[in-house]
Amino acid sequence: MQKVGLTIFAFLIRYVTVVFIVLFCVVLFLALGLADRIASGMLFHPRKFVYDLSSETFDEVRFLNSRNQTIHGVFFPYHSINPHGMPVGTILHAHGNAENVAQLLDWGNQMRADFRCNILIFDYAGYGKSEGKPTAAGILDDGQAAFNFLVGQKNILADQIILSGFSLGGSVAVDLASKHPVKGLIVESSFTSLGDMGREIVPFLPAEYFLWEKLNSIDKIGNVRCPVFVSHGQADRVIPFSQGQRLFDRANEPKTFFIPPAGWDDHSAPHSAEHIQALRQFINSL
Repeated sequence: MQKVGLTIFAFLIRYVTVVFIVLFCVVLFLALGLADRIASGMLFHPRKFVYDLSSETFDEVRFLNSRNQTIHGVFFPYHSINPHGMPVGTILHAHGNAENVAQLLDWGNQMRADFRCNILIFDYAGYGKSEGKPTAAGILDDGQAAFNFLVGQKNILADQIILSGFSLGGSVAVDLASKHPVKGLIVESSFTSLGDMGREIVPFLPAEYFLWEKLNSIDKIGNVRCPVFVSHGQADRVIPFSQGQRLFDRANEPKTFFIPPAGWDDHSAPHSAEHIQALRQFINSL
């Protein structure tokens, strides 16, 4: 009887242990999921409102991401301003946080004229006219959907696409460039990873352990095989200059690092004439 009692007791101990481990894993999973949602809520600041984009010089476009959400964008065809000219490439631009395509129309027109390229600017889920809510993994998926739109619906070859990303959008551009044989990569005022940014904001909180998607550009950029242009201002008060420097250092050759002149080197300062000239030289070199 004593032996039977010990066997039952051992069984109960194992049963309780297994149940405890399962419950712990479930609670941990839910806690991490909640932390990821809280982090996403703190990270993303979408501007979602209705605006009029009627124009003869660009086209409103829509396409679906993998979650079957409609993503909205604006396409600037080069032939609209030069019917007999051939574009030197197509720029796919991923914008920064708290932006949307309505704020970048003048920039898109300028880029098209200055660099003789088609331009596609799109809004992440939850931004502008795009459906859904933004997440770290979601913006990468939205970027892939924009890339697929250019290749599948505009019949543009991958090796004619120049990926461009500003700030948050830099992580989208780097992710795409690490997966596809594109013509070039432009990364402006962007970060190395969300974990690194978290340590800048809250030094003692290991933010990377609470995120499903870390937007780890510092690891991905080493897989990029096209020419790379990195720019970052030394007076950037949002994303440290050192992160832009590290991205450039990790990138493969050929690569260009541009530091905006004083007065134009804050995080969201418009491009200076020197900056535009440096971009023009980079794109012409492709």
